Amino acid sequence: MERLKTILGIDLRSLALLRVCLATLILLDLFLRSFDMSEFYTDQGILPRSKWILFTNKLHFSLHAASGDLFWQILLFSLAAIFALGLLVGYRSKLMALLSFIMLASLINRNQLVTQAGDSLLIIMTFWALFLPIGARYSVDAALDPRYQRDPNDHPHTPEQPQQYFSIATIAVIFQVLYLYFFTALLKTGAAWRVRFDAAFYAVSLEHFATPIGAWIRQFPSLLKLGTFYVLFVEFVGPFLVLLPKAWPVARIVGILMLASLHLAFMFMLHIGLFPLIDFMSLTVLIPSAVWVWLAARRKPAAMDKITLYYDQDCGFCLKMVLVLRELLLSQHVKIYPAQDTPDIYAIMERENSWVVQGANGENHTHWEAMRHLFAQRWAFKPIALIMSIPPLMLIGNWVYRWVANNRNTMSNITSSSLPWHAVKIKPTVVGQLIALYFFIGVTVYNITGLPGMSKHRPAVINRSLQAVRLDQRWSMFAPFPMTISIYPQIEATLRNGDKKNLYPLTDPSPDWVPPTQQLYSVYEGYRWRKFLDKVRATNDNRVRAAYGDYICRSHNRLNLERPKHIGIFDINFVSLHTNTNEQPKRIERKLAWRHWCYADFDPAKKKAN
Repeated sequence: MERLKTILGIDLRSLALLRVCLATLILLDLFLRSFDMSEFYTDQGILPRSKWILFTNKLHFSLHAASGDLFWQILLFSLAAIFALGLLVGYRSKLMALLSFIMLASLINRNQLVTQAGDSLLIIMTFWALFLPIGARYSVDAALDPRYQRDPNDHPHTPEQPQQYFSIATIAVIFQVLYLYFFTALLKTGAAWRVRFDAAFYAVSLEHFATPIGAWIRQFPSLLKLGTFYVLFVEFVGPFLVLLPKAWPVARIVGILMLASLHLAFMFMLHIGLFPLIDFMSLTVLIPSAVWVWLAARRKPAAMDKITLYYDQDCGFCLKMVLVLRELLLSQHVKIYPAQDTPDIYAIMERENSWVVQGANGENHTHWEAMRHLFAQRWAFKPIALIMSIPPLMLIGNWVYRWVANNRNTMSNITSSSLPWHAVKIKPTVVGQLIALYFFIGVTVYNITGLPGMSKHRPAVINRSLQAVRLDQRWSMFAPFPMTISIYPQIEATLRNGDKKNLYPLTDPSPDWVPPTQQLYSVYEGYRWRKFLDKVRATNDNRVRAAYGDYICRSHNRLNLERPKHIGIFDINFVSLHTNTNEQPKRIERKLAWRHWCYADFDPAKKKAN
């Protein structure tokens, strides 16, 4: 049983790393989506709510669909960012994870025409975080342990020891991460993967995906055949190495490195958005305690260990603040004492009306400078310390500090409810574990029934419940075989006055136009636009194309007040460059995907009838 707990448990420090990475990626995702907020999530965009209701699953709720105004989206994006920041620092971690999950599900559900597999993995990992003690280490929650109220230097744990957590949820999330690799390997059944081993060549030959490194490596087809074999090998073998009880923890570490190497290669060779970073985040739950113990044992004493924080013991919130700062910025070797216990320090505190930070060399820092000094202790926070050092910001920081110092009673009243002393609950609850067990079984069934010929065996209750919480998944990246065509759009319009106009300025509408570079990723305004336009090209649902056509009409015609210059009709064409392995020029094919008219009098059927 102990061996099982070791293999299927997760170190609390790994869970803390998961929390930080998860929150960081949510913030980064929000930032990137915000550039297309109006186009993707408002009624003026590619999917107004009147069309969204036709596409969406009735189980997929969306707060973002409550209004089609841009202001509403800005408000929800801002709230989501606040919740993610709370998750990042570990403030009421479980609550912030729940709110982040709700906001992320709502955002994804609002427009699934621009989602990719990375979005699925991001929300799936956010869901599983709800059942794990992600705030037990390196968090505001951990800093407010009641034992620190009695003695700030009485640490409940030591970094040189394993800090293992085991529950049904840890089993579920570990297998969830491994399912991503194992089931995508099972789905890669095409000859390019199993017979010819040229799948990697086809992948980096996708001009609208390939990076310059990916394009460069195409000149080594034999190496790419080896790469194809390596991808399949790692996806099959890596999960077993992670779970292998023998040679523990070396086998686990080798397995993690092998899996991580895939994402490193994908990140350098293919433009696939945040997907590789999200994959790296998911691998954090696999980091064994042995790694943290090894790092702790080899940690050399640092200058920051000699820092001492002094607080006003008559201030209700001052101890909480220094505990939080130590937890997030420093090491547990840093000591915290009441200033009243040290006459020299107390004299400084009284004179400056400030806390006191005594540096490693015995120098004393007060006010905002003391805060800046703490941020400067770790390389990750040094850029923030440099920003804090800017003279205007130093003035603002000192003003804020003086205000806080002069309103300690008010701050104490606020933090008594917003930052209460509480111990992080680590022991799993029965209800929580039963829910985790149900969804673990559901995820397992869902992946198995996602294999070819198995979908008819999927129970309806599993299908509905997983869709409702966005655990529905199918890891079919480049499966059963990679795409063999590189594509770009061409959109030419006829205005009401008869003039022609290029509606997609990143390409030329001429049928014989040849792109100036084979790096076709630059002809898209981002990976989400590329995803959407590929759906416009490949979908059998003309409602998608019609929605995009209506968007083009609205966005163009409202900017051109003169009616003769309004768009009358336009064609959406896609050019395909067919990849081959015989080093011959790619065959080029141009197809009409959709013809759209902005005014009824341009309807070809009506013109023909007249």
